[in-house]
Amino acid sequence: MIRAAVLALVGVGVGLVAPSPARADDEFGGGSVIFARGSALYRSDPRGREEKKLVDLPGTPHVRALRTDARGQVLLADLDGSWYWMRLDGSATELTKLPCADGPAQLAVDGRCVLCRSDESATGSMIYNLASGRSAPVSIPAPGARLVRENAERRLIWADADGVWAAPPYAPSKKQRVAPEAPLRSMLPSPDGMRAVGVFVDKIYEGRTKTKEAEQLMTFALDGHAARRKAIKDAVPIEWSHDSQWVLVQDRGSACIMGARGGQYKCWKGFTGASISPDGRWALLLGKREDTSEADKKSKKRASAKPKKESQEPSGEAENATEDDEPIDDVEVAPPSGPLALYRAKLEGAFTEKPARIISNVEGAAVWVPAPE
Repeated sequence: MIRAAVLALVGVGVGLVAPSPARADDEFGGGSVIFARGSALYRSDPRGREEKKLVDLPGTPHVRALRTDARGQVLLADLDGSWYWMRLDGSATELTKLPCADGPAQLAVDGRCVLCRSDESATGSMIYNLASGRSAPVSIPAPGARLVRENAERRLIWADADGVWAAPPYAPSKKQRVAPEAPLRSMLPSPDGMRAVGVFVDKIYEGRTKTKEAEQLMTFALDGHAARRKAIKDAVPIEWSHDSQWVLVQDRGSACIMGARGGQYKCWKGFTGASISPDGRWALLLGKREDTSEADKKSKKRASAKPKKESQEPSGEAENATEDDEPIDDVEVAPPSGPLALYRAKLEGAFTEKPARIISNVEGAAVWVPAPE
């Protein structure tokens, strides 16, 4: 009886109201975009068209993060460090505050529950069921933890001083070690629970033969052996694509999409990563809000001035995207402050292809929402 009750609590067998079918769209898979502006969240298609207000915000908070599940059913929002949620099937008229403490929160793959830091324990977590409104404590650290897979296959993944672990959500004591060494920080498991990314200490080359120890972002398998592959050295992971094949990362002043198994990647200098499409083909980026006419004036002025030896930065650069930015607790990469625009970047194609501006006025985070099933 107890096991059955907890299974229901974490979302096994508890359905959500099915949303209406999305309009077919071959290029973007019927997805949409949700973004923050002023005291509301808005929704548009991935081209920035058909914009409509989705919901008013409680007050005028800074929207630090927006997340959604793989089925486009639920929205999770970080408003000034507090977490809120709403259904995306048209039944919700306002955001509902979650009983989570300040800190990270992760939405389950199927949108049935949320894993977040518990108010009752400074180091523990809880699983909150969105359908029933009930919660259950779990004795694992919240940073880097995630609920992966669905239904009876659902698992908790987390890291501590003794390694990386996987367990049924109703019984974290029945854990299995899936990696012998935990990352120093920035661990983010994939939605399918097969791989993760994180920062480790590794040897890097200085010149042809000399090596030194340095921190390095790596991808690694969650199979007990944890073979690692080097990724973009100084990058911070933001989010996985829902198909678990691609990761959106922030490499100091550049946003990048990189392959989960290393190798392929593409970066856009001067932008901050916001979200990635379900198949990893597209990214939403935050950059400067600057109209074309003003940009042309500045470009002509620079061209007529005496040449200087200085780095050239694209017009999309976010104001606070610096190399010295430190990761923060509830969101690894927070949206930059200042006037922003939202851009759509494409993984495929030439590296010189510039992101397309789709929304000229945003204030905070944005998320790519999959077409509802």
